[in-house]
Amino acid sequence: MKKLPFIRSQFFSLMVAVCFANQSHSSDVTDNEGPDTTGEESVEHVSVLGSPVGNLSLKEESTTSNRLGLSAMEMPATIEIVDAEVMRARGYTKLSDSLTSLPGVVTGDQPSAPSTFSMRGFSRGQITVLRDGLWIGPSTMVMRPQNTFNLERVEILRGPASVLNGIGSVAGTVNAITKSASADMEPGTNLQIGYGSYETSHFGLGSQGDLNEDLWYTLDLSRHESDGYVDRTDSESNNFTGSLLWQARDNLSFKFSADYLKDDVGSYYGTPLIPAADARNPLDIVSTDRGEVIDGSMRDRNYNVADAYAKSDQLFLRIDSKWQINTDMRLEHTLFSFDADRGWQNAEGYVYCTEVVGTCTEYGEVQRYYGYFILDHEQEVLGNRLTLNINSDLAGIESRSVFGIESTDLDFVRSRGFRRSIEQVGADGVDPYHPDPGFYGARELRGVSPTEITTTALYFGNALQLSDKWSLVTGARREELQLDRENYNAEGQSEGTGFSRDYNWTSWRIGSVYRLTEDVVAYAQYSNAKDPVSSNIFLVSSNQNFDLTDAAQAEVGLKAIWLQGTAESTLAFYRIDRDDILERFSLDSVTNVGGRQSEGVEVSTSFMLTDDWRLGANAAYTDAVFKRSANFDRFAGNTAPNIPKVTANLFTSVDNVANTPLEIGASVHYIDDRYGDNPNSVVLKAYSLANVFAAYRADNYRITARIDNLFDEDYASWSDVFYLHQDSPGFIYANQLMLGAPRSARLVLDYQF
Repeated sequence: MKKLPFIRSQFFSLMVAVCFANQSHSSDVTDNEGPDTTGEESVEHVSVLGSPVGNLSLKEESTTSNRLGLSAMEMPATIEIVDAEVMRARGYTKLSDSLTSLPGVVTGDQPSAPSTFSMRGFSRGQITVLRDGLWIGPSTMVMRPQNTFNLERVEILRGPASVLNGIGSVAGTVNAITKSASADMEPGTNLQIGYGSYETSHFGLGSQGDLNEDLWYTLDLSRHESDGYVDRTDSESNNFTGSLLWQARDNLSFKFSADYLKDDVGSYYGTPLIPAADARNPLDIVSTDRGEVIDGSMRDRNYNVADAYAKSDQLFLRIDSKWQINTDMRLEHTLFSFDADRGWQNAEGYVYCTEVVGTCTEYGEVQRYYGYFILDHEQEVLGNRLTLNINSDLAGIESRSVFGIESTDLDFVRSRGFRRSIEQVGADGVDPYHPDPGFYGARELRGVSPTEITTTALYFGNALQLSDKWSLVTGARREELQLDRENYNAEGQSEGTGFSRDYNWTSWRIGSVYRLTEDVVAYAQYSNAKDPVSSNIFLVSSNQNFDLTDAAQAEVGLKAIWLQGTAESTLAFYRIDRDDILERFSLDSVTNVGGRQSEGVEVSTSFMLTDDWRLGANAAYTDAVFKRSANFDRFAGNTAPNIPKVTANLFTSVDNVANTPLEIGASVHYIDDRYGDNPNSVVLKAYSLANVFAAYRADNYRITARIDNLFDEDYASWSDVFYLHQDSPGFIYANQLMLGAPRSARLVLDYQF
């Protein structure tokens, strides 16, 4: 696909904005009225203070939920914000850590799809992950375990959000927002050094400030590395982010941002299930209809090859311009590019042989023959967003409106290969207790699949203040997507399973907020979503050439700031219905499994009980089942995998212990029973994790010692349905589960200068 006309058109629109801005005079915006001319608040990024409890940030603006400048309190939706100070105080090192602490969220860290999540009864590609508010592809294909040191905050919007972000926004949206320059920001430098169990180390160095009266910058560099809690699972992540803000005029600014990530997420793909009678140390963490268990004696064994990797190299560049036309009108433009190379080489499927059949040559060995898999991604994305905000007064009714146009041009090439004709050798089977890893050996290419996706979207949002107490929030989005998918075999010949198709759909939402008191609001909203596919648009082929799928959510709730501002609470009830769900059932395809229905309740609260004692808690109840649809009813009535009925979190901390600058705290994380597969034949049992910490703080540094999983609880953290009970005699591929981290300790220094 030719890129030059696309790039030229985007720079043309940027230059038009600049030319018009030069015709405006700064007197259109005074120092004492109207919105901030940069469109941003001044934020101090480098404070080493902060409580691990935090608050619910109800008064803060959330760009993930709206582009109207509304706070979380003003939006008829569930919005959660985890800022940098809370992430630092809780010791979170990657994005998935931040989400684990939220109600109803379960995270998975399998190398094949790093940092996938379940939320509100859905998981994986049905949750959109954004980088600084921009979509770059399905989370199961492009997501990486991003370092939190480079993040300013993580924002989560629950429920369908196609009206804002288009494709894939069914159960929620996760937006990782990097540190970024803002006008008049406080200068400073922050250093973070950490070391802990399993040779785990963290390093972060960040600087921000001004270069002159019109130029501000941020630079942040982080590195995380670990030997891992399973043998030979070394991982590392290096992330550089930087931004430069130029205030060209009082009403015109330009910002350049860069985000570079290079990582290898490790090679642990799970621990095989074995018959209970064969286990030396059976762990009571899973039950199956076959009587299988996880053997504690295999707990830290890695069955991957010695030369395994799961790495990426990616660069995100963007230019943002903001023109404050007058006090009530603002034009913003974003032009971005994203380039990524990702590669996997692993023996990633393991089956404990219970009979000599197929590729199993010996009882009790762990067979890997069909589990050898190579995968390479080459991805390029060019994108453009132009928005116009207008604030007005309509017959005495305050109105905020946003009009926008977006376009993206995405090229994605997926090359994959697995054992098909290479002769089986003895090294493909390994001893379950003393595995000799061996090496990957010959690479057999299966095929190459280029995918081109071009999208164009128009959207509109509005907030009407109908009275002092009542507001109405609406939005609509018209999306057009052109998909071209080809599949070639190893010889470069077309397999005839590609296709081209154009999709057009409209998404919308409507909601209302009613202020019961100054600090207590009730809200209700209805939103819908449409997608070409709900699993992974990068995998769909001609035999999955389905029409648009539908999803709709109804939600009501309460938000409150009480106890004279020392407590915040939220309560939400929701129901989501979705038809024609596509789930992954093989290495290269997805299959229709009918519809899905989810309903539940979520509650969160945060207290400052005294000046020094904080308490935070949240919980969620989720009832999610597959349902019959017009096309399919195979799993109707079953509960979807990785969806617990109940989750809960509790955080507490006490500062100034014994009149010293010492803070101590603890947290408890609870996950209820979950099913591991669609037939509901495997149960991942409930678990609770306790974490404790102590922090010594001074004016410009903080030393924190913490222990995670204090009681060293064993648990299964995540299940991928294609790695579970895929062991029929004709295709002995995988039968394994991911196990969570055991007890670990670490010491972290945060220093500001």
